[in-house]
Amino acid sequence: MTNKKVMYMGPTLRGVARSGSVFENGLPTNLSKLAEKKPIIKNLIVPLAETVETKKAIDTEGTAEAVAYDKIKAFSRSEIENILKGE
Repeated sequence: MTNKKVMYMGPTLRGVARSGSVFENGLPTNLSKLAEKKPIIKNLIVPLAETVETKKAIDTEGTAEAVAYDKIKAFSRSEIENILKGE
């Protein structure tokens, strides 16, 4: 993912990433750390060329992207904060 522009297409995660954020040359520390502990997040970090297809998949019930979006949306704030603190 380095040296390429990617977009985070999951739900906004306060203090981590906003939905639709574009990153170049790697991910921000908090998003990278969270994705390491919750790899499902990586399903919704996509190259810019794939955003249209990914959005369609998010909106289609039962796809891996839709399931990932719902699971990420269900993360509690305390769960995210604990991961970022290293707990």
